[in-house]
Amino acid sequence: MLKLKKSKVTEPEKEFDDKATKNKNLVSEKSKYPYGFITIMSILVVAILATGILTSAQIHEYRQNYEKLQKSKRTYMDLRVEYRRLLIEQQTFSTTQTIASRAVTELHMYFPSFSDKMILQPYWSKQQTNQTNSSNLNKPKPTTKNEEVSQ
Repeated sequence: MLKLKKSKVTEPEKEFDDKATKNKNLVSEKSKYPYGFITIMSILVVAILATGILTSAQIHEYRQNYEKLQKSKRTYMDLRVEYRRLLIEQQTFSTTQTIASRAVTELHMYFPSFSDKMILQPYWSKQQTNQTNSSNLNKPKPTTKNEEVSQ
């Protein structure tokens, strides 16, 4: 087997090794974060996560409320259209009833009975019936202005 010779470490190399280990210790000590910094960073991370979650929850709630608002607006418009239709229907039905009730109460009007009804014929119709109907010959003819002047 091969035997390795022990090499003697010289002073400058020893100093170099001591400095390297010191530097390693310094780097490792500097790379370690103090307890307060880690606490603050963890609090900030938790706060950022909580803010994100709460923001998304509020956006979700906003969208739900907006959807409810739109449904309420549609319902309002539908009810408004139906209300207008009902107003027109009410005016249509109430007009005849109102006129009839006012005629009876204020003007003392009434619906005539059959005995109160009289059928009238127009004047030209009477002339036609007088000419065609022989039974009406005994009745005097209507006089004109020329005949009245001559008599």
